[in-house]
Amino acid sequence: YTGPNGLSAANSLSQSLLDLGIELRRFKTGTPARVDKRTIDFSKMEEQKGDEKIVPFSFTNTPEELEREQISCWLTYTNEETHKIIRDNIDRSPIYSGNIKGTGPRYCPSIEDKVVRFADKERHQLFLEPESKELDTIYIQGFSTSMPIDVQEKMVHSLPGLENCVIEKYAYAIEYDAIDPLQMEPNMENKIVENLFTAGQVNGTSGYEEAAGQGLMAGANAALKVDGKEQFVLRRDEAYIGVMLDDLCTKGTKEPYRLLTSRAEYRLLLRHDNAD
Repeated sequence: YTGPNGLSAANSLSQSLLDLGIELRRFKTGTPARVDKRTIDFSKMEEQKGDEKIVPFSFTNTPEELEREQISCWLTYTNEETHKIIRDNIDRSPIYSGNIKGTGPRYCPSIEDKVVRFADKERHQLFLEPESKELDTIYIQGFSTSMPIDVQEKMVHSLPGLENCVIEKYAYAIEYDAIDPLQMEPNMENKIVENLFTAGQVNGTSGYEEAAGQGLMAGANAALKVDGKEQFVLRRDEAYIGVMLDDLCTKGTKEPYRLLTSRAEYRLLLRHDNAD
């Protein structure tokens, strides 16, 4: 087995958790290819500009302090050729062949999923997003796949503007273990193993923001516990982080969890303009 993108796998970690009495579940996720932006023909795409004026969450910041150069994203679409390549090779996708059985995130299906489930659609939109200001890699949002490399080459090069692009990293799908978050306290400490704080995908969530919010809370509470201080727990009416952690601890999840406004009964109070 291997971890994401060729990284080493944590082969015995899951068994260690099971031996301690922690319950696990099996989820899956996928990622799109990254391509070299210097090899993209942006003239065939629609530019998606950033905010002209950055609006801060807090009144202690001024827009002038936050002013920075905005980097554009670009919009392109799949086409009938892309869909034909996918349909012709669908049996080579581990997600469809049955090799990957875990539950996936419903809000970001693979391109195979979209082509099969929405066969009536002539195209699907794709956002080309810069990975950072420093790197030359572009992330093809909406094009997650588990197809083999030779099929990915054809799929990517069928897209308008990417006919001659260089793929820096290929897309992949991955299956992973997550703990049952019902075994977690609201402060993110494990109920079974004292002093074990977990955050992110291991708690059954999906998404960068969800992971970042959990990392903040788990780190804060681990540090507070070491110092013998009161734990920091946000309520559902105080913060979206509070909604997420309460959902995980009291409802659990049967699929990779994403935080949506519809999950927050206090969403009219949880606004950026009253964050202070």
